[in-house]
Amino acid sequence: MVNNTGDEPPSSLDECGLNASDVENTEYGDFYWSSYEQGILLGAYFYGYVWTGILGGWMERKFGGYKVYGTSFLLASVVTMLTPASAWWGFWACFAMRFLLGFFQGVVFPSHHGMWGKWAPPLERSKLISYSSSGLLTLVWLAFWYWLVFDAPDDHPRISENERRYLLESIGENVVDKGWHVPWTSVFSSLQVWGLTIGHFCQNWGHYTLLTSLPIYLDQVLGFGLAANGFISSLTSLTLWIFMMFYGWLADVARQRRIMSTILVRRLLVSMGMFLPAIFLVASGYIGCNRILSVMLIAISSGFSGCSTPGFKVNHVEIAPKYGGILFGITNTASTIAGFLAPLVVGILTDDQNTIEQWRIVFWIAGIIYCIGGVVLLATLKVDVLDWAIDPLSVKKEDEAIQVDMVELDFRTGHSNEIFHDEDRETIPCVSSDLVM
Repeated sequence: MVNNTGDEPPSSLDECGLNASDVENTEYGDFYWSSYEQGILLGAYFYGYVWTGILGGWMERKFGGYKVYGTSFLLASVVTMLTPASAWWGFWACFAMRFLLGFFQGVVFPSHHGMWGKWAPPLERSKLISYSSSGLLTLVWLAFWYWLVFDAPDDHPRISENERRYLLESIGENVVDKGWHVPWTSVFSSLQVWGLTIGHFCQNWGHYTLLTSLPIYLDQVLGFGLAANGFISSLTSLTLWIFMMFYGWLADVARQRRIMSTILVRRLLVSMGMFLPAIFLVASGYIGCNRILSVMLIAISSGFSGCSTPGFKVNHVEIAPKYGGILFGITNTASTIAGFLAPLVVGILTDDQNTIEQWRIVFWIAGIIYCIGGVVLLATLKVDVLDWAIDPLSVKKEDEAIQVDMVELDFRTGHSNEIFHDEDRETIPCVSSDLVM
């Protein structure tokens, strides 16, 4: 979109061996925005996004995720269609559209996690949350959403009684209860919540650095044309999607077959999702103008960052199933700050010298922040339901709700699809979910 013909060619053009004909044949955009202005515009989405995260978790408890989630995507679709035209109206008009898009989408993941707290059996959470986070075509998806989705198993008119009973028994009725009293003091004084918040921020910094600024790096440093730039940018999203889906599935297989305990699975995936992206991203800055290898390292870095979803993002639902949406709203709101800081830092560092050396600094910053988040997560991570997350007001009878921590559930269920009451060990036969591996 940006026209650079009025500026002197960046020094990186010579570094990567682009000749005059390459430069002459480059199609320049119509908008004269500096690197600093581009950084502001790329962060506009997150300026809006940061306002509605906690609100989204609260609204899911109050009104149900069915309405909140669907309405958010409907409004976001309209704003997205208006965004190209807004660029011609002016810089700030485009900023406003991006701001509104983020504002409407800020409720999505908190309500998403809140609903999975009521729908995802404990040993299926990794893959279900990972799969559902991968995305779909919005307008087509909306039709199926309003037709097929309901707030909780009790609300679904077409679910079988055996499946409904299986979900309620394995998740617990206190989770499904729609009361929305939130123990805010306990939430904000929880070491685990602070650990998730810091880890989420650090993971988002690295992810958003690539999400917002990778096209600039590919264009102005590595010299890829428009078509190649678009393909490579989509390649990083593809690898992230593949890794998220595969490791989400693998995590639940390892737990169901008792190969690894839940806490060990989470720690391994956190390590893979925080430290490996840092290593590959920093390494890509030292490849120089070997464009193929550089792209491969960046794609691998992006892919491993997808391990964070089954690593720690699913943990919001584990430690507080009833308040999973609220917790994700809190950590996602704080981590969204990285969404507008990261591109702003990139813009400042590359405004005058858009060189490989300056981008190396960008990658080092992202790598260090990745590692800080990984250390904090490993030090604070737990997988059992926290005491304050078990709401005694919503449990009418002790034998009607099963509260079990994840470690115990791993070794009590194993391959079996039977749930046992704590008091008398009475076996309740359940129909296996199609997604149980």
